[in-house]
Amino acid sequence: MTPTIPPFKVFGLGTVVVDHQVVLESLPEADTKGEVIEDRHQVGGPVPTALSLLQRFGVRTAFQGKWGDDPFGRMIEVDLDLQSIEFDQRTCRSATRSGFAHVWVEEKTGRRSIAAYRGSHPVEPHELRLDQLKDFDALHLDGWSTTAAMAAAESMKRFGGKVFLDLGSPKPQLEQLLAHVDAVNCPERLIHRLFAIDDLEEGAKRLLAMGPSEITITLGESGAVHFAKETVIRHAGFPVDAVDTNGAGDVFSGAIVYGSLLGWDAERKLAFACAAAALKCQKLGNREALPMLSEIETFLSEVTSNA
Repeated sequence: MTPTIPPFKVFGLGTVVVDHQVVLESLPEADTKGEVIEDRHQVGGPVPTALSLLQRFGVRTAFQGKWGDDPFGRMIEVDLDLQSIEFDQRTCRSATRSGFAHVWVEEKTGRRSIAAYRGSHPVEPHELRLDQLKDFDALHLDGWSTTAAMAAAESMKRFGGKVFLDLGSPKPQLEQLLAHVDAVNCPERLIHRLFAIDDLEEGAKRLLAMGPSEITITLGESGAVHFAKETVIRHAGFPVDAVDTNGAGDVFSGAIVYGSLLGWDAERKLAFACAAAALKCQKLGNREALPMLSEIETFLSEVTSNA
């Protein structure tokens, strides 16, 4: 009999945008043109994509972000409804413009280039219902709306829940935010941007000193590394034919949240998250490409049996 998964609930706070994803034969150099092979509009953002993955795993989720009362905003609301992600239209809609991004994807490699407008309308602390966080097991952040993120993180810790941060770029007041975060995921390139060093272990130590108990650093197709105060665990990437790497880090982060809620050890979480990200890269998109739990388990089982 398959074990019953506890009814976890995760609250997300962060950026949401509408991507215009364009597939090209190769990424154009400056002052050159490229023919579009196919394109689509899709809802993106680190936290909404991670929450969509968690919904597929049977985790209940809710999201707070900001978008406008415009066509992109309505597209965002339709997507959240389709993913069964709860949101409060009254606090999420604003009078400003919805965020958007242009995402260019290279057909053969899945590499991408992104230009994004996140919107100039952060969630403000007074717009949060901090009391509702006591009904959730975890908070997932991307670091934007930083003042509100700190208030939410403080409340979640006070209620006994875990706080996760998908840190894709430097954020204001980062050290203060990290003081209330349990686990951070970031890409390799961020270590150099934050500390002007390429030594991942030293970068992880500096992040751990700010408060988190664990750090995962993603290395693209080379896998990921997990750092805790006294341990370093590496996992090589799974070789797959990538067609779209956009959102892979978001999926990785969502998988880490899931494994952490189940109390998995670092090695198991890392393998699971690397597998989830690899499977996502085999398909186009931020939603249709998200793997089901059974797909990840089958993939890991086949990899183990073929080792």
